[in-house]
Amino acid sequence: MVEIAPPTEASLPIREVARRTGVHPVTLRAWERRYGLLTPARTSKGHRLYSEEEVRRIEEVLACLARGVAIGQVRELLARGPSSLSAKEREANTAGGWREMIDEALNLSQNFDEPKLRKQLDHWISTLPASLLLDHWLKPLHTELARLRRSEAAQGFFWQLVNEQLLLANGIARRNLNKDRLACESRVLLLDFPGEDQRAFVQLFCATLLAAGIGVVVLDYRAVLPGLTENMRKLDVHALLWYSHRAQPKSLLEEELPRSFQELSKPLRLVGDFVELQSASLDNLKKIPMISVLSGTTDFVVTQLREQLKR
Repeated sequence: MVEIAPPTEASLPIREVARRTGVHPVTLRAWERRYGLLTPARTSKGHRLYSEEEVRRIEEVLACLARGVAIGQVRELLARGPSSLSAKEREANTAGGWREMIDEALNLSQNFDEPKLRKQLDHWISTLPASLLLDHWLKPLHTELARLRRSEAAQGFFWQLVNEQLLLANGIARRNLNKDRLACESRVLLLDFPGEDQRAFVQLFCATLLAAGIGVVVLDYRAVLPGLTENMRKLDVHALLWYSHRAQPKSLLEEELPRSFQELSKPLRLVGDFVELQSASLDNLKKIPMISVLSGTTDFVVTQLREQLKR
């Protein structure tokens, strides 16, 4: 019997490609227009349609970016083929793009260069997947900013601007997702904790969820906990997420939150670096049936979450 190959014609709308790859439609369009990385077909009304080959191309782009290749160099690299690079070139690429972005953010922050920093933040947020920005840019950048003990003003300046840009981008993404009910698979409540740096991590994690087609409501945990079950019902969410990149007060983990979460009617997922940093302090929370931990890279966490929300 002759095996028939699956059709390769372009048939996937941009929302489906975004859901499958975790790359926001805004970013997919930027990769097409600015960098010539994608060539989707068009319907008679001008809507983009992607083939499975284009999806594989997107995955190749993501792999290059994760290794540190600057977005502007990806097209040339893919044209040559990764295997054509020498060991020295591969090392330079891996250390290049993200390191340059970290250094530029540090420099612009220390010089309080608001116009240039806003422009760069807008460029990075629109052209790079939020999951990669979170893992390869914001986390190491946060570590380096924390070392600048004499530059608290520069740190405050950076966190203020990055939060403003992320809130703006997420607002647009949320409105677009709400317009397209077919693209929105489910809806979650993401808890926000105090701190400008913490808020930036939460907003960038929020961006990864929105790109994956998951609706997100972000609220301060202090406003949500009183009457949690009723609040979740009114918000019409399928799960509760607690994301934190830094350690939380021990009293919060071992006393306040376990009491608040005893009557959970929907799942709570613990996500972020605090899960490993404070594993022992989370023992009481982990004993509650509706609570579990999601760990790994941001992409892996979002994949796990999507699978769980389908059940």
